[in-house]
Amino acid sequence: MSRIWLPGGAGGADLDVITAGAGDVLSGKVIVDKDGEPLTGTLALTGTAADSHVLSGQTYYNTDAKTKRTGNMANRGAVSQALNAGGSYTIPAGYHNGAGKVTANSLASQTSANAAAGHILSGKTAWVNGAKVTGNIASLDGQTVTPGASAKTVSCSGKYMTGNVTVSAVSNLTAANIKKGVTVGGVVGTYEGYASSPLYLFRNGTWSNLQTTGVTTTNGSTKAVVSNGTLIIYPALSNTESGMARLNQTFNLTNYKFIKAKIKTGKTAGRIGIGTAADIKALTSLTKYSGELTVGVAILDVSSVSGNYYIYLTSCHDSNAGNHEIIIGGSTSYEELFLANT
Repeated sequence: MSRIWLPGGAGGADLDVITAGAGDVLSGKVIVDKDGEPLTGTLALTGTAADSHVLSGQTYYNTDAKTKRTGNMANRGAVSQALNAGGSYTIPAGYHNGAGKVTANSLASQTSANAAAGHILSGKTAWVNGAKVTGNIASLDGQTVTPGASAKTVSCSGKYMTGNVTVSAVSNLTAANIKKGVTVGGVVGTYEGYASSPLYLFRNGTWSNLQTTGVTTTNGSTKAVVSNGTLIIYPALSNTESGMARLNQTFNLTNYKFIKAKIKTGKTAGRIGIGTAADIKALTSLTKYSGELTVGVAILDVSSVSGNYYIYLTSCHDSNAGNHEIIIGGSTSYEELFLANT
C-alpha cells in the first residue's frame, strides 16, 4: 500500500484508493496516481451542442466543465396539420416528440361540385365530390342546311356544337318572283302572274287576271260603271278637268311595253295613264299618260317604267274637235283594256 506522508501531519494518504485515470482527469490537469507519481489528465470536453439544441429550461455543459449552460430549444410536442392537395406546411423549429402527423384532406372535401356526365364533353374527365366522372355529351360539327318546302331540324339538343349551323339563302327570293300578297321567307310577293301578251284586264264587260276587280272614280260627275259590255267613265263637271277612274289594284309593269285600251265611239275623248298614288285627280299628277282619243285603240308606252302602278282611265271633252263645252250625257266607253309587248 502506498502512502503519501504529509510533513507535520498526523498520518499519510492512502493512494490505493485512487481509481481515476488520465482519461478521467481534464486534459492538462495533474494529479498523482496510485504510486504517487504525477498523472496528467487527458479528458477533453468536445461537446458540439448549442443552447438551441437543448430543450428550453434544461442545463448542460459543453466544452467548459466550469460553465453550466441552459438550453433554449422550443418544445413543440405533437404538432399536427391537415393539407389540401398542392398545399404545404412549414415545420416550426423545435423539439417534436414524434406523435404529430401531417394528414391529407379527403378528395371529396376538395372537389365539391354538381356536374354530371351529361354536363361534360364526351371523353373528357373531371373530379366531382371525390369521384372521377367521364363526360358523355356528344359533339356536332358545323353544317349547312338547305331550306325546303317543309321545316328542317338540326338535331343539336344535348350536344356540343363545334361549328356554326348555316341556313343557305334562297336564291331569287324577291318580291317580284312571289305571287302578290303571298309571303315566302318573310318577303311579301308583288308578282301578279302576268305572262301572256296581250293580257286582258277588261274585255266586253268581263274583268280578268285581277285579284281585285273593278274601278274607283277619283274625279268625275258620276261614278264609273260597267254597262252593256263597256266600262263607262264620266267627265268632270268642269270642262278643264278630266273625269278619272283607276283600277282597284296596282300592276307590275316591268315585263310589259304597252297598255292599250279600245275606246268605243262616244261624245268625249279618253286617255290611259299610270301613277303610284291611289287618289290622282289631274292629268298632271300622273306619271305618264297617252294622247286623247274618241274612238279606236289608245296606247300608252310603259317600256321605260318598272314596278307597280295604278292604271287610270279618263274621260274629257274632245279638244281635238275644238269642243270644250259640257255635253249632257257625255262619257267615254272602254270595250277592252290589256297589257301587251307588241
